[in-house]
Amino acid sequence: MSTSSMSRALGERRRVPAALGTAFLVTGLAFTGAPSAAADVQTGLGYETRPAQPYANNPDAGDWIGSYIVGGEQVWCVQFAHLAPDSDEQYQPGEALRTKWGTALPPEVAADISYLLLRYRSTRSRDEAAALAHLIHAWTSGPQNPAQLDPSNDFRHIAYDAPFHLTKLPPTAQAAVDTLTADAAANRGPWTAAVTAPDAPQTIGVAAEWTFEVANAAGSGVAEVPVTVTASGATFTDPATGDQVTTATVSTPEDGAPVTLAVTPTGAAPALNIALAAPAAVPVVRQAVEVDTQRVVSTGGEEELTAAADTTASPPPTTTTTTTTTTTPPQIPSTIPAGESPQAAVAQAALTDDATPAGLILLGIVLTVAAVFVALLIGHRQPHRRGRHLRR
Repeated sequence: MSTSSMSRALGERRRVPAALGTAFLVTGLAFTGAPSAAADVQTGLGYETRPAQPYANNPDAGDWIGSYIVGGEQVWCVQFAHLAPDSDEQYQPGEALRTKWGTALPPEVAADISYLLLRYRSTRSRDEAAALAHLIHAWTSGPQNPAQLDPSNDFRHIAYDAPFHLTKLPPTAQAAVDTLTADAAANRGPWTAAVTAPDAPQTIGVAAEWTFEVANAAGSGVAEVPVTVTASGATFTDPATGDQVTTATVSTPEDGAPVTLAVTPTGAAPALNIALAAPAAVPVVRQAVEVDTQRVVSTGGEEELTAAADTTASPPPTTTTTTTTTTTPPQIPSTIPAGESPQAAVAQAALTDDATPAGLILLGIVLTVAAVFVALLIGHRQPHRRGRHLRR
């Protein structure tokens, strides 16, 4: 829209037909620039193209292909040629997004819009903002018959001429249109999420690999999705910091592959839960209080997607130490002085310390041998009588 179309006349707000229509999509990106002294139309990111698409009583010399700022948030319109919203426009709950003509969106188109709003709602790129605006109008306000492109139609009945607008965007924005179109086709919802626990038995205090993944409608992994991970009865290693934590935000990789986490059980029932924002099947609009003012779709109608897995863990095995004590029997002298008997202490020790049958037998043998030896010694010490031999 032209700068003059945002002016005020005689203290009344001038409602100007906007190139990006009546309904718009609210995103999560907040703009913190200085507020206007009065509530005027505030454009966000994108491009003004000239000349404007012709239709009856169009007051604008150019068209704004991009986002608007309403209530400090970045939004996208979905009803081409309706009145642009003021920055403080008031809205009320609405219904599922439909085309400008009141018909239901094809499921794939609704899914594409939801995905693109979820993925690009916080963009700071003029090219991406313009590409998103162009695609939303091409899908929601495109002609359903050639007569809807007739320049004699008024703002309520004129369709969005996508080829006309695309050629007026700069080459970088045109390239972004192709990129976003392919991205939406590849990653539209419904998404699915899954968490996988290890098959092997788990041990408390021992880390093991758990995985989670986010898949698109085609079953392929979705890249760069922020996922809130929460562990119970366990901790896991935060890939960003290396710390052991029980909760963290972990994003899927650029190739959308499953994410592997090192999870350490701290109790008998470790579990891992994930939660993420996923695109809804159909965006939900909010209706402006003032007639002929743009409707809005809040963040594409995103919804929370969750998944979880759990298992059991056992305490670590207990290590038992066995101590073996060996008792050395007392040493018995190998020789006994002549005329002496084995010392009583030695014999008593032998009897006391080795009370097994084999020990007793051995002791008996030793004592017997000792007794015989002593007897022989004693007998050897007695004098021999010499006999007299008489000669005859």
